Amino acid sequence: MTRKYRIGDRVRIREATSMFHTRTQAYTRGRTGVVVEHRPEWIIPEDEAWGREDGRVEPFYVVRFRQKDLWPKYTGFDADTLETEVSEHWLEPAEEDAQ
Repeated sequence: MTRKYRIGDRVRIREATSMFHTRTQAYTRGRTGVVVEHRPEWIIPEDEAWGREDGRVEPFYVVRFRQKDLWPKYTGFDADTLETEVSEHWLEPAEEDAQ
């Protein structure tokens, strides 16, 4: 399976809702981060939660966010980050002027 994103790519988490299980946290949706690691291909959480062993398989990525970008009132250091694993269908290329 070919990956859409490389390490160092800026990506945005899709602003979408899900009626079913997902590991994509609501506070990351619509936010921009950077791909810092590739993870193995796996059954997406929306299918895995239903026990679908033949579910949709896609690449996963570790995306790093600045905490100040996730929480505007964050009072910690500018260098503080959060990393989370995201399946490919939740990602889209980041806008060029996005921070």
